Amino acid sequence: MKMNIIGSLFILMLTTITVVAQKPSVSIKANKNILILDDEKEGASARVVKLDVAFIAAGTKEKTVLWTISGTKGKDWEIVSGKETDRSVQVKFNRIGTFDVSATIGFSFKDKKGEEQEDEVSEEKEAFITVSNNLDELQQLFADQSYVKLVKRAEDTKVKPKYSNDPTPNIFLAKGYFGMYLKGLKDPQIAEPYEEAISATAAAIEMDQNGIFNVHVHKAWLEQFQKEVSTNSIFINLEDAGGYPAFYTGKDIEKKKQMNDEMNSGIEIYTSISKHPFVVRWIEAAIKYNARDFKTANAIYTEEIPKLLKMENLDKLTETDKKVLKTGIMLSAQTLTVRDKNNTKACEVLTKANTWFGEQRDFSLFFENVYNNCKE
Repeated sequence: MKMNIIGSLFILMLTTITVVAQKPSVSIKANKNILILDDEKEGASARVVKLDVAFIAAGTKEKTVLWTISGTKGKDWEIVSGKETDRSVQVKFNRIGTFDVSATIGFSFKDKKGEEQEDEVSEEKEAFITVSNNLDELQQLFADQSYVKLVKRAEDTKVKPKYSNDPTPNIFLAKGYFGMYLKGLKDPQIAEPYEEAISATAAAIEMDQNGIFNVHVHKAWLEQFQKEVSTNSIFINLEDAGGYPAFYTGKDIEKKKQMNDEMNSGIEIYTSISKHPFVVRWIEAAIKYNARDFKTANAIYTEEIPKLLKMENLDKLTETDKKVLKTGIMLSAQTLTVRDKNNTKACEVLTKANTWFGEQRDFSLFFENVYNNCKE
């Protein structure tokens, strides 16, 4: 009797798995997720995005298609090619903001009795489309290095309802604050422009659902800002060990503590100003291990090593992101060797990183001189 119950349960599990595996699915794609309404180069096409839906039937038969877009049809957006019931449509957006998009596929299938049944499956993507402006006035103030004026104009722009979900005003706000910091400009209403630049950048990154920071003029600035933060709080507290980075190994305990505190503060800041905060976790793990916080360090390595080994490229990272990651990997390799008392895990990580950083002098020297290119 017991074996029959177990067998029945096993069959039930297999049946459930089969049904789930055969469930149809929907996926939405867009030819672009960011639209700049006043983009003079693209002209009218700057407002239009092409949406496509793919349906994996899994033994069912497609019956209907229905697109749903947030906002008001005819005012905020309009279909310029196709219909809401077509698999592919072109949509023109007229209002600044973010838009949710969903597609629902109705399908039919035969049940166990051979009778036709109907159902539907959907995919919804929140904030799938971001519509913004170049904000030419703010861009001109930035180009003119009128940073105090830029801060005040960006603040005024940011509070306008139509920009409530748009990161662009915050980006210009950060640019203004950072410019003030670099130029040493003063204003009685702005006590700490550097801290304000960090806050504005973090706010913009949090709002950036679709990659406004990938627009060249913004990405170039972000790299500069990230470089300033990482240099002044992280890299400055590392030592040069024959061409590659290493932790302070002196006997001054207070100095070591101060350096670790500054780096930890820098890591916290960098995490908030990068679209890819995982890059700084490699430095964090090495610092934690060096400070004998083994539990935290090992938890980070357990999470991050498998992710790194599966990564195909670093195309979406800024140049500063890449430098931070490279530095963290070199520090972590040394840490993993000490932890494991062998080079196995360190070499696994370094061999992967060599595909990205092998042509860079500091990494190649480290990989060759310290680890003999992991040949042993």
